Amino acid sequence: MSSITVDQTRAENMAEQPLQEISTEAPPPAPPPPPPPPSPGVVPIQLKDCIKDLLKFTLTSSVNGELDLGLSKDYCSQLLQRDDHPSTPSSSFPLSSSTGVPSYPLYKHLAACLYHSISCGGLFRISDKLDFVHHEDNPLKLKEEEWTKLINEKGSQLLNMLATVDFELHVQEPFFSQLKDARKTVEGRCAVGNYNRIVPGAFILFNKSLLLQVQDVHKYISFHEMLEAESLQRVLPGVKNIEEGVQVYRNFYSEEKERSNGVLAICVTKPTSQLYSCMAAILLGLSYGGIRVMLNMVHTVGTVSERLPPPTSTLISSFLTPHNPHVKGSRLTNGARALAKHVNRSSDKYWGNFCGSDSNKNRLALDVIRRLIANCCWLNMHRVPPHGVVFEIRVADGYGARWFADGHKFIGFLEPYMVDGHSKGWKH
Repeated sequence: MSSITVDQTRAENMAEQPLQEISTEAPPPAPPPPPPPPSPGVVPIQLKDCIKDLLKFTLTSSVNGELDLGLSKDYCSQLLQRDDHPSTPSSSFPLSSSTGVPSYPLYKHLAACLYHSISCGGLFRISDKLDFVHHEDNPLKLKEEEWTKLINEKGSQLLNMLATVDFELHVQEPFFSQLKDARKTVEGRCAVGNYNRIVPGAFILFNKSLLLQVQDVHKYISFHEMLEAESLQRVLPGVKNIEEGVQVYRNFYSEEKERSNGVLAICVTKPTSQLYSCMAAILLGLSYGGIRVMLNMVHTVGTVSERLPPPTSTLISSFLTPHNPHVKGSRLTNGARALAKHVNRSSDKYWGNFCGSDSNKNRLALDVIRRLIANCCWLNMHRVPPHGVVFEIRVADGYGARWFADGHKFIGFLEPYMVDGHSKGWKH
């Protein structure tokens, strides 16, 4: 259909070879044509199946200036950012753990936490009962009550709207944006399967994020007839002529299938109430502080709420940079050099045995930092003199690590909090 992208078949370029080496075998058969669009999905539509796409759409709309979430463009962009070299899989449903540095893209972790919060009727967050922290009155207590009320209210609206959905369809760009902007008001499909069940008044969820209502359904003998009757600009905005429009459909439907089944023109309109409006209201109410809670981050004196945790790959990469890159024969990483300062501070040998060659020390240090990244239950982006804003993680026992805010420079490991720790050399 017009709305589903077809990967163009590309011939592989053959490297030049001597004449006698050129194969005389027959060329491989052409790949089969792409399958026709599947019949539309039918109810029930589950929140867990669409909340990631819905959140992604909402954040993207904010980046494009189409929605006001009260969040900066850079902040929303970072929530959408992918990790080019991920070391851990992205968050899943249900969340397998409430510990660890959240993996990129962060919006997937946020979506999982929002889903759990809506499903459970309470704010999904990590435990704040960590023995190594000097507890103060929680400055966010009243805020957390407001966030819980907001999530329950808007979450119920989301669930009620999903309950009205009759069908689910997927369309590709640019057609999805055209539907969203009400420039495309007719969706053409071959009259097969569940398409024949679509009637006026039905609600269709497009791309798990856009809710449209069917005004009418018209049946035609062919796509050519449909494009003539419905107007090319209502069906395929931007396509120059009917012949070109027919070819768009021919990429998915053969002439035989078209003749055998006929064609449907599904006329749609955009209702005022939208799923993404509810999601936008949730994000606007949570703001930076609420999103931090969803991402397992804490709030303390000096916390910088507008900063997000760096990608895990960035944390690992800076940890592995050479400690003395200009010294011949030196292979020790910054992380291993930092670990060497800590191995004798813990009486219970928390950091393990640190011995052997530089390569072995590097490996031991990498194991330690990976363990901290995977098991940390206290994450903060806060100001720490003399470094400025740092990203800090700690596990339940209080051990941890710090980087500069963007994660591109590793600062060092951390011992558990203790009274007069600095004067004691942090030995315990």
